Amino acid sequence: MNNHVPGFLASGIDAGIKTGKKKDLGLLFSRNPAAAVAVFTTNKVQAAPVVLGREKIKQAGGRAQAIIVNSGNANACTGAAGLQHVQAICQALAKHLAIADQEVLMSSTGIIGVPLPFESVISNIPRLVSALSPDGIDDCAQAIMTTDTFPKVVKKTLDLAGKQVTLCGMAKGAGMIMPRMATLLSFILTDVAIAPDLLERVFREAVDESFNAITNSCG
Repeated sequence: MNNHVPGFLASGIDAGIKTGKKKDLGLLFSRNPAAAVAVFTTNKVQAAPVVLGREKIKQAGGRAQAIIVNSGNANACTGAAGLQHVQAICQALAKHLAIADQEVLMSSTGIIGVPLPFESVISNIPRLVSALSPDGIDDCAQAIMTTDTFPKVVKKTLDLAGKQVTLCGMAKGAGMIMPRMATLLSFILTDVAIAPDLLERVFREAVDESFNAITNSCG
């Protein structure tokens, strides 16, 4: 299935974070700065990308242009070094894409309490960017998998005010939903022209009625 979303590129590669030559580093990229909103887990233990992501999306005024995601390592319980790694990766990616650092976010998922293989991520940024493609969403969905047995992607097109628009979402996580999307990652792309404040209101309402309504924490 073609999961192309107009205005967006994506990629997913094997960066050596996981064993077995599996895709473990993904990238979502908007050709232009896009309205962005995010919700994060309310778990007391929060990974470095969560801590910094919450700050950066506020600083950017509800705008983002790139999200880099890795699986195989959650960069959680890694202290100051974990935070520094996220900052350095976002800065390196921003430089390679020639975009603002504040509009680059990072997500990580996988084992906890083990340092992120920082050099593996940094050294593979050029290849990750080179692999960007309008049809790369499926590769990215594979790169964020952990205990999932298959990639989770869905795309819908509809008419809105006389124009055709596209929404495409991906997610990873077979369990550990509580509290509030604990170890679950999900990303939604759309070419709908929407103001950040309206997007945030609609998005939070949708999350409360979907992800945050799931109470079973067993995979």
